[in-house]
Amino acid sequence: MNFSKSFYSSFILLLIFSTLLAIAGIRGFLRLAPAIEQINEHNTQSLYITEQMMSALTVKKDINLFEQALKDGEANITEQGEAEAIKKIEKNYKSSFNNPNLREVTVDNIIELSRLNRLAMKDAALKAKKLSSAASWVIVFLAIMTWGLGIILMRTLAKNIIKPIDELTDVLISYNKGNTLRRCPKLAPNQVFQKIYDSINTLLDKKG
Repeated sequence: MNFSKSFYSSFILLLIFSTLLAIAGIRGFLRLAPAIEQINEHNTQSLYITEQMMSALTVKKDINLFEQALKDGEANITEQGEAEAIKKIEKNYKSSFNNPNLREVTVDNIIELSRLNRLAMKDAALKAKKLSSAASWVIVFLAIMTWGLGIILMRTLAKNIIKPIDELTDVLISYNKGNTLRRCPKLAPNQVFQKIYDSINTLLDKKG
């Protein structure tokens, strides 16, 4: 294979891997946004709603405020089990304002609703962490591949360009210093330098 083709092929592959590394990193970390958004929106809103319910029921004793919070909760159902918890709250909340026993039951149901959303937030955080970890490992893998390809590229460059040029330089310097017997190797690493070696050797043979 012509050394220039080998060099350019290696260089192109290095660019491809570098591009994949950048894309993988960007995509991996951008995918964290939906999970974080879910934590900051739906579940946080549900927790705020449960706090409003608890305050309306036990502190302010305001049934209108409670019903508004309950309505908001019904419109913000996103997790499994939330609908059932809200139905339990709906069943007893009116009587809870006057009946301490039912109030305790309703408080427990509100706590359960809060617990479901806290668990969902925890799960979302764990998913985001796993996704971040996976993206990091992809980046590490691609970085290792890029390093490996870079090493191959450097070796290819050294073998096919740098060493032949050094050999030519040594031969010409030796000749200028009076060593008229020094010649380029009979075998070059590629066809391009083989022609150069042969031409230099022929020229030196004529002068010698």
